[in-house]
Parts: sequence; structure tokens; C-alpha cells
Amino acid sequence: MIKTIFTSPNRKYKEVNNMGEMIKLFIAIIVLSGMVMPAIGSLNNEDNDRIIISLDSSDAKPAILDAIKNHNGVVLKEITAINAIVVTIPKNLRASLASDARVVKYARYIEEDARISIPPMKITILPENSIALAPNDPLYPEQWGIRMIQANYSWDVTTGVENMIVAVIDTGVDYTHEDLGAVNASIGWDFVNDDPDAMDDNGHGTHVAGIVAATINNNIGVTGVAPGITVMPVKVLNAAGSGYISDIASGITYAADNGAKILSMSLGSWFPSKTLEDATKYAVITKGTLVFAAAGNDGIQIKTYPAAYDWVVAIAAVGYDGTRARYSNTGSFVDLAAPGGSNDGIETHDILSTWTGNQYAYAAGTSMATPHASGVAALYWSYAPSMTNAQIGRALIKNADDKGAAGRDNYYGYGLVDAWPYNG
Repeated sequence: MIKTIFTSPNRKYKEVNNMGEMIKLFIAIIVLSGMVMPAIGSLNNEDNDRIIISLDSSDAKPAILDAIKNHNGVVLKEITAINAIVVTIPKNLRASLASDARVVKYARYIEEDARISIPPMKITILPENSIALAPNDPLYPEQWGIRMIQANYSWDVTTGVENMIVAVIDTGVDYTHEDLGAVNASIGWDFVNDDPDAMDDNGHGTHVAGIVAATINNNIGVTGVAPGITVMPVKVLNAAGSGYISDIASGITYAADNGAKILSMSLGSWFPSKTLEDATKYAVITKGTLVFAAAGNDGIQIKTYPAAYDWVVAIAAVGYDGTRARYSNTGSFVDLAAPGGSNDGIETHDILSTWTGNQYAYAAGTSMATPHASGVAALYWSYAPSMTNAQIGRALIKNADDKGAAGRDNYYGYGLVDAWPYNG
């Protein structure tokens, strides 16, 4: 997909190669895609395998650690929220470790710590273009997605509240961007480099963050769906848009443990992972968050994970004309649809948002649809903070604009997400 970027303040255009049952939410108890759908691949070097071992209890840890040591394994890190250990093990000893009596007795499962990736970008500078239209944020007139979901109407009631935290679990976020005052770098984390600096070195996460909460009425750039909320930047994908399952799982549990109410994940794979299953279930069922994930950009009927897990809200994409975008995946796992861009060669039919280095970009994909839905959920929850994640999920379904066949369908789920009115 070819997408467009332009800088501020000169607003030079650049082209970019686009990267990367609702809330089947467990309602009884308790929700580069712009990017092309991320693909999964092997992440092990020639001599070692990188694996995740899930323990059946914390009491099992000493025995498992001893077995790992006896097989020349090295513990890289632990994901304590879901009782898992990430290990490198010599390839020739992996089978022996898996059959060790201690592992057989105490491990729930062992799986490869594979990578989820997004495609690289291509950037080309195009001629300058000037846009001078109200309201205030000069690029707002091109943000058709916000008007399609009626977020602009909701701003008369709320633009979101500061203590409503949305975690953007992605390539990080450029928290120095002129239009991303909602990003609180101090509460984020970089799981790729294992440090507190979740700076975006790719661009995708910054685009997603701008859709959620770019600053409103600052005479700069664009505005987000819920500009009054706080964005927690969580970096789980590297500069190439690739990340280990264990890092993504760590980012999910970190966000849930550190105050995020909504997790927005514009990433995915065709292949299910027990580790991601455990992490998302922990976030939704144990911590009471809403988790949104992209349905994927293959344009076919296929499940994408983590979106396809029953407790995660899977978001499909519609284009400029409000109908299903041709690249958007379909299936019984799709819960809701949101503006993702048309990818029809007309840049203004795609989604305009922030980009690294005080730039702005057009991009298309379910990666862009997902933060639109996450932003609407943030508006709902800001307006009704006493509601549970299940109640917010039901409100999203109730207020969705039915599309396609009457009722729920495999293209739009329950319909196009709608920020107005608030009918909890």
C-alpha cells in the first residue's frame, strides 16, 4: 500500500509504503496493517531456540529453573503476570528439556517465542501543499474518519478525561511530536530494548497514537478521536516493525498492571499463541480492561490473533465510502468496523494522522481502524467512568451503525463504531 506523509510546518508530502462475537468479551463475567497484516516467522538463530515455558503454578518455578539450567538453557526474562519464563535453549537439547520429568510435571505448555512483523516503509518527498481550513487544527477537514463515526458530536459532551489511559502497544510513540501532548512518556516502557524510553523508531505507533488522541484546537496538524485522554506508549515492535511474542505479552500485562483501561493493538498473526492468549485474558478478565486488535489486511476470510480471541474486540476496516475496505479480513471473529482508509490510490481517502519527526501521514489498514474504535471506547468510558468493561462493550455494540446484512455479519461485525449518542 502506498501512503502519504507530510511534514510540519512546511507540510511537505511524502509517500510511504504502508506498514503493518464483539467483545466476545466474556460478557457473562465481565473488549503494518495501516499496516498490512503482520506475518509471523522464526526468530531463532542457528544454534539456539527461543521458547516460552508456562508454569502451572509459582511453586513450579524452582524445578523448572533447575531443568532449564541442566539443559544449558538461559532465562531471558519472566512474564510474572501469566507465570511464564522466556528461555534460549540449544536446539539439540530442546526435545530433552521438553521431556524432562520436571517440565512434564509443571509446565502448562511450551511454545516458540516467534516474531510478529510488519512490512518496511518506502518514503518519497512530494511537492508542498498548503491546507488552511477551520476548525483550528488545520488538517482536520481531511479527517473524514472522525466525522464518519460522529466523534465530533461527542466533543460537545466530552473529549475524554486525563485519567482515562489508552495503551498504544506498537512500535512506540514519538512523544516529542508537536501534536501528541496526550502521550505520557513517563508511564510507558520499551520491551524491545528493556528500558523506559518508548520512543518510536518506525512511525506506525505514532500514527496510531494520533488517531486516538492527537491534540485538539492547538492550531497544529490533526486531532484525535479522544484528545482529552492520556496515551501510554508501550513499545513491543522494533524499528523494522517486528517483535517477539514474549515482548508483546509483556507489554499487554504491563499496560494492564499500570493503569491502562484500554489496550489498542494494531498488530496480529494468523497463528494463535498460548502466551498471547494468557496475556490478553489476564488484561480483560483479571484486570478489567478493554482490548482492541486489528482484524488484519489480507482481504480474505481468515482469523487473525490476538483479534480472534473471544475476549478481544476485533476491528475490521471501512473505506472513505463507508463500505468494507477490500483489504479488511472477514470472519465470525469480527466484532466491529471503523474507518481504516480505502487504499484506492487516492491519499485523501486514507487516514491522516501524526508521524515521527513532527510529520503527518496518510495510511490505510485495520491498523488505522483499531485506534478509531479504541478512541470511541475512551470517550464512552470517560463519560461513564463507573461502567465495567463489559458494559462499555455492550454500549459499543448497541450504538454501532448496522452495515451490510441486517444484524451481525462477517464483514462489519455488529456494525460501524459510533461515538454518538451515549446509550450505556
